Amino acid sequence: MRESERAPASSLHRLKWLVGLRLLLASALLGSAFILDFHERLPFATGPLYALLAVTFGLSLLCALLLRSQRYLASQAGAQLALDLALISVLIHFTGGIDSVFPFLYILVIFAAAMVTGRRGCVVIAVLSGLLYATEVFAEHTGLISPIPFAGALSSARATGYVVYQTLSHMVAFLTVAILSSQLTERLRRTGQELERRGIDLQNLRSLHEVIVANISTGLLTLDLTGHVVSFNHAAEQITGHLFSALREQRWQATPFGACPGLHRLYAESSLAALPCPPEEITLQRSDGTLLPAEISYSVLHGSAGEMLGLVVMFQDLTERKRIEEALRRADRLAALGRLAATIAHEIRNPLAAISGSVEVLRHDLRPAQGMDELLDIILRETFRLKLITGQFLDFSKPQSTLCRPCAIRPLLAETMALLERSPEWHPDLRWIVMPGADWQVLADTDQLRQAIWNLCLNAIQAMPHEGTLSIRIVPVPDRPDDRPHARASAVPDWIEVAFADTGQGIPEQDLHKVFDPFYTTRSSGTGLGLSIARRLIESMAGRIEVDSRLGAGSTFRILLRPAQVAAVAGDRA
Repeated sequence: MRESERAPASSLHRLKWLVGLRLLLASALLGSAFILDFHERLPFATGPLYALLAVTFGLSLLCALLLRSQRYLASQAGAQLALDLALISVLIHFTGGIDSVFPFLYILVIFAAAMVTGRRGCVVIAVLSGLLYATEVFAEHTGLISPIPFAGALSSARATGYVVYQTLSHMVAFLTVAILSSQLTERLRRTGQELERRGIDLQNLRSLHEVIVANISTGLLTLDLTGHVVSFNHAAEQITGHLFSALREQRWQATPFGACPGLHRLYAESSLAALPCPPEEITLQRSDGTLLPAEISYSVLHGSAGEMLGLVVMFQDLTERKRIEEALRRADRLAALGRLAATIAHEIRNPLAAISGSVEVLRHDLRPAQGMDELLDIILRETFRLKLITGQFLDFSKPQSTLCRPCAIRPLLAETMALLERSPEWHPDLRWIVMPGADWQVLADTDQLRQAIWNLCLNAIQAMPHEGTLSIRIVPVPDRPDDRPHARASAVPDWIEVAFADTGQGIPEQDLHKVFDPFYTTRSSGTGLGLSIARRLIESMAGRIEVDSRLGAGSTFRILLRPAQVAAVAGDRA
């Protein structure tokens, strides 16, 4: 709430208190007068007192009704204070004037003015109180106003000096009370504003703390000294799959960290004072049963006085870090293998060329016998295979420059499949088909994309040694994997996917993560470099390659490349 909005609300609250206190005081005077008048006669007439109290009740109720409008609060405050002074002056007149016991009521009005109107209004009310009292006392003393009959009254016999002294003492008292009450009220007001400001700052700090804790990517688990869960932030819920509502007030053994050796050491052995301790890696089980690597660390939670309140457990999911570390290790291995492969291939290709050339010369000039001719065919065939292997080694090891341009996929697929049909790997029981659809263009190096498609199709053919079908599908897909296989309706999607699905035996699940590793192969005559080369070529074009397979149900290799900024061409070429 702004300052301009708080001020009227505060004034209205104080005026309500003023009306309430006036009614409470009038009720107390009415009750005490009634009781005393019942037991013994009062020294002044009670009729005017009861009438005055009745007027007080009526005017107070009227003030309460006027406050409901919440308008002209400053004017209402001045009117109520003036009304109180008038009622007190009348009360003093009817209860003995200078001998009345009720001048102290002026002090209550002065206090009320300090609370409602501030320092200046308080001083004004004190001066008015002194003037009203002095005017009334001197008017009765000089006979301008007839004194009300009062038992034992001595006002007419009072010396003028005594009247002056009595009046001045009351006026000084009123001013003193005004100064002191205004100072106290101002100090209370400033203290209240400071407390309110500090309360707002504390609330903002608490809100900021809650926002930070709720949105950081590190999981936070807070335990008390007995090991019960106190807090569990949003990141912790996402990492573990457990909700805070299910873990609240649970022991740490009932949390996903029940098997954590660090917590067992800290709580079971009561060694919280030994903190901090170095972070440790654990295997965390999510709510769905999956396991993930996590790094966990501990810190003591201290109170404002330095006392130990509990334990803060901080943890992070290391899955992505482990994946990056594995990719870096694989890259190091590939770099070493590449250098070794380049050296070996370079040293072998020249002798192989000499051997194959010499065998061709011998075969042409010597015209060997039938058995010797078969041996020469074996030498040439194996020499050719060695040339192919060394060529793959060189393709795998040497860096290739990439020039990405818009490239139509369907013509490239048709050209590659036509070449495969004439390769030694093809047999009549195989068939291939490109699913109908639009001919999307991708940003790629045409030669490198052709080689990657060749390697993937060759791998699919080799997975179907007897018969089978290779189905190729081209679809646009969004960035979010959970939206597949539906294509996005926009003109240019996020990715263009080329999927190669075979009907072979499939790949065991435990071997899926190794299919792109160099030299991994299940064929006795394979090198295990075809898929590695394909992945390296696709990644060099800012794409990625994925595989899905199930044993006995075939495999699907997917190439994902960025689309060229051109519209798709409708077609159904197969």
